[in-house]
Amino acid sequence: MSTKVRRSTHLSRHLELLRQQRGLRPGQLAMAIGASNPSKVGSLIRSFELGDRLSDHWLQALVEELQPDPSDLRRCLRLDQEEAQRQLEQERLAWEAWADAPIDPFLTIRYIPAVYGVREVPRAFCTPRDTAEDNAWARDRAEDWAAVELKRFRAKGFLSWSRRERTWFDKGGLNPSQQAVTFEDRHTGAWMQVSGSQRRFLLGSTGELITSSFGLDQHA
Repeated sequence: MSTKVRRSTHLSRHLELLRQQRGLRPGQLAMAIGASNPSKVGSLIRSFELGDRLSDHWLQALVEELQPDPSDLRRCLRLDQEEAQRQLEQERLAWEAWADAPIDPFLTIRYIPAVYGVREVPRAFCTPRDTAEDNAWARDRAEDWAAVELKRFRAKGFLSWSRRERTWFDKGGLNPSQQAVTFEDRHTGAWMQVSGSQRRFLLGSTGELITSSFGLDQHA
């Protein structure tokens, strides 16, 4: 569901234009701003022009060296802020639609730090859900089941009742706490990731790798 896209900004494109007008390659510009490793910083500059982030230190150095017209600088910053707000609103609407889709409840188990697994809640413990009363009754049963599972593994975890509703448990299934999930805290959750890889995964009940559903599609 992720909408992350690598793209340049009005500011990065304007600074790139000023660099080109001076006939400088990224590495030469890096030397001009005092980089001790021009090759590395030149690569950072070029990546910034193509859409990656740049540290405040090097961004300030670029502005001081290239000296963009203040009115052009303000215009670029205003346009970038407007685009960022539009993108955030698009992401919010996409998340709201994603969060409203029904799911089968599941339990995320933190076996040890940074090692997570998931287990589907047996249907007998999470149905019926047709009415508010049925839903509350079924959720209580699902939470009881989750607490027993976490006690068995002596682990922490949380029950995802829907994409908007979770119940968090302390170690051993103690102290259940129902919490709402909103767009602002949408990145809370659990997954594993190998260094250098974008793929996120969890462990299934038999140790198999799971790479989709169970909240992973939110970060795809």
